[in-house]
Amino acid sequence: MADKYDQIKSALKEPALNAKMFSCRFGLEAKKHRVLTNGRASRYPYPADLRTRQYNLYLNSGFTDDMIDFETPPVVGSKPAVINLKMLEQIMIAHLRSDERLWPLSMAPAPLYQKDLDYLKTAFTKPWDQENHDYLGNKYGIEKEIMGDVHINFGLDDDLITELYHRFYQDEYQSEVDFRNHLYFKLAQTYYLYQWLFTYLFGASPVTEDMPDSFPDTLELPVRSIRASEFGDDNIASERITYNSLEEHIDQLQSFMDNGTFYSLKEFFGPVRLRRHNQDMRDLKASLAQGINYLEFRNFDLDPLSRTGISDDTLNFLELLLLDALVSPLPDNIAQRLAAARKLNNEVALQKPKDETDQMKDAATALIDELQKFTEDFNAPREFRMALTFAKRRVEDPSLTISGQLADRIENGNLLSFGLKIANDRYTNNISYRHPLQAISKDYSDDIQKLVRAAIELGVEFNLGTDQVTLAVNDHREVYEANASLDLAKGARQFVLQTFPEAARFQEKQE
Repeated sequence: MADKYDQIKSALKEPALNAKMFSCRFGLEAKKHRVLTNGRASRYPYPADLRTRQYNLYLNSGFTDDMIDFETPPVVGSKPAVINLKMLEQIMIAHLRSDERLWPLSMAPAPLYQKDLDYLKTAFTKPWDQENHDYLGNKYGIEKEIMGDVHINFGLDDDLITELYHRFYQDEYQSEVDFRNHLYFKLAQTYYLYQWLFTYLFGASPVTEDMPDSFPDTLELPVRSIRASEFGDDNIASERITYNSLEEHIDQLQSFMDNGTFYSLKEFFGPVRLRRHNQDMRDLKASLAQGINYLEFRNFDLDPLSRTGISDDTLNFLELLLLDALVSPLPDNIAQRLAAARKLNNEVALQKPKDETDQMKDAATALIDELQKFTEDFNAPREFRMALTFAKRRVEDPSLTISGQLADRIENGNLLSFGLKIANDRYTNNISYRHPLQAISKDYSDDIQKLVRAAIELGVEFNLGTDQVTLAVNDHREVYEANASLDLAKGARQFVLQTFPEAARFQEKQE
């Protein structure tokens, strides 16, 4: 096996294959509360001009109507993914009422928990998803269901997978689909082994003023990440799924869905999900037969120090870990190592924000050194080296971690004042932008920005190319030059509806 990994390393240094290795796709999903300027839950309805929640690919509401779901399309590279999230936030903020803000933290502000839970339990107006909403709320409680977070969808270049299979793995796997599934699962296992380090570096939910039934009396806040701990976004202990092997993982999940333990795959709250685009959420084995094509990483707190809730550096550090797994074997005692990793992640999550053990520091430093060597061996782009520099600094000094910085912002046991200041500043900045979509204003004309903005609001698919933009509804596609001037005399929204009359049906019926 060592010889095979040496051969793979040599192959990945070939210019064409090296470029494919660094062409991973990212899609981001962020969930944030709409709150009032005093920190209470917003009771305004979901913005009327965005009422395409049954169809919109990018903007939606979550477990309650005041939770906004942002979902970006898959793109190559971390920076374009974050840019797409910036666009979505600018659009949403423009539709907020003057006394509404987007809350930048995973744990809701203290007054919301204290005074608004009864309202939030029923503040849900998506009848097509009512059954799922009621089931999850009754089983897990609203306190857990309204935690904000970021999910990272990650996919390798398809041609890279094909090349690796045909060159190195045909004798080991019966088909490319079989190899693809096992490769993605290996990446999931690798992440699971180091989840604790991501919790250390990026954990950002140190305090809460609720969830008393699930917290032991001995737990003293602040901690590093409530959400990443066993008291956060996790399944019931008896219903947790292992990552010991692909076959065991799939059998457990499918069994839980078949016998009613899980409502659907959406109820699996493990740190990584195996995903296929447009998959059946109740039949994972069918997805496996077609081939997994991306992973969904679920345990990232909102980062209040980054404008959108996640930074390029976070994504680049994750990508480096996963790419290094292509050329590194898993440990032999994988089941024991995974069990120990889960325990360690919980311990790290419940540490004080500025705590770090010598063992943690040594293990983190060893991994960073390994990833540093990877960047040198494979001539990784500069942004990956920068991500390692940030990670190394935080390992050396816990006060530089996100939770370490938040610890100094806690007042009266909560982050209400800090969170509202961040929310107010971002609201002011966004409504002051000079361009319709500030994040892409250097590369696209204002008319094209208006066009893309209207398309997103209406639920029309968009794709940003280097020198053009494509809009689509099903098989109907229209392409526009990046710097085009358009006749928008009747407004960009009407322009899109005239071009795509199919989009008219995307509007929800308002009662």
